[in-house]
Amino acid sequence: MDRREFLTLGLAAGAGLAGLSAKADVWQAGRPRAKGVIWIWTGGGMSQIDTFDPKPGHKNGGPLKAIDTTVPGVQFTELLPVCAGQMKHLAVVRSMKTMEGAHDRGTYLMHTGFPGVPGVEYPSLGTAVAHELGKLEPGIPRYIAFDPPAIPSSPAFGEDCRPFRVNHIDDPIPNLRSGVDANRERDRLALLREESAEQDRRREGDEIARLKEAAVQAERLMTSTLLKAFDYREEPEALRNEYGDRFGLNCLAARRLVEAGCPFVEIGMGGWDIHGDSFNSYKRMVPTLDRGLGTLVKDLAERRLLKDVLVVLASPFGKSPDINAGKGRDHSATGFSVVLAGAGLKGGVVHGSTGLDGYECNDPVSPSQLFTTIYTALGIDPHKPFGVSAEAARDTYTWPRAEPLKNLLRD
Repeated sequence: MDRREFLTLGLAAGAGLAGLSAKADVWQAGRPRAKGVIWIWTGGGMSQIDTFDPKPGHKNGGPLKAIDTTVPGVQFTELLPVCAGQMKHLAVVRSMKTMEGAHDRGTYLMHTGFPGVPGVEYPSLGTAVAHELGKLEPGIPRYIAFDPPAIPSSPAFGEDCRPFRVNHIDDPIPNLRSGVDANRERDRLALLREESAEQDRRREGDEIARLKEAAVQAERLMTSTLLKAFDYREEPEALRNEYGDRFGLNCLAARRLVEAGCPFVEIGMGGWDIHGDSFNSYKRMVPTLDRGLGTLVKDLAERRLLKDVLVVLASPFGKSPDINAGKGRDHSATGFSVVLAGAGLKGGVVHGSTGLDGYECNDPVSPSQLFTTIYTALGIDPHKPFGVSAEAARDTYTWPRAEPLKNLLRD
């Protein structure tokens, strides 16, 4: 891409260039702070055309039909009826443009807002939000991730703000329950620390320190009120059924965790790297996404929590408009969709378009713009400097330097 497009996309900010360093004049210090974020990640790259950006009447649209949403003129595919019913709460960006179609680099970019820079560890959005919004006691994880991808993990904000991985909602913290009473358990831990002290001194390093901190976190979590929030079975059976299977129950648990004070919960939903027989696969996968995401937004709205909680559906990239010989779509990062709802954002709005055939990208949005919009909506100053490397010779920041999408923000 040429220099103008490069600067427009804001990717230069990731390299520390000074050209975009000025503060945006739209930031208002008095904007109310949100309670938390629920970030849903479709690993492998979700097709925008077969979900939130259908192309009815065009060959690129494929076999899936378009249906109306609750907002006139906005359509989703037939596989998203629950989300279509919640469009009044949604802000859909249809023109994400990153120019990064590789899995690892796309995941890094769409988690941090920056392209990878050798020698610099940018924290993920979740880590930064956990630091800014977190009010939990020290040692309690502020960033919980269900079935997550390989999330960029930086120590810039401390161990409490790194992602705490949960591999299964029905066993969120394996071996958490002790087989002995509390006093004996404390004695055991004290003895273990004493026996390990000499060995730790001989091989102390970052990794050993992190393991020790993780053990402390797990111990504190045993007695934390946050632990109770994992138990989605406390919710009415009818609501659990509405959310659906494991992915939906992760969404339900995420709502409970945010209510309990956890500022950032990520939910991974993998399996979207489909290049052949896409449409039959989507008929199985998209309804699961629809039930979980749509019910989550509905549930938050009914509980009057949506104004305090931001929900984001994101991918590393999208899929190409054209259908390949295997009846699937290939990677494309030049016009894909991100869906947001809640906190300081308007509902019932769409930003950008990809035209009638999916190949255009009108009003493109960069990761920097997206993240600036998210931070602003959450009541976080998106231009607050924070050096992530004390030894770095150049300026490095965790915050993107770009203008937010003003048409998505509430006044």
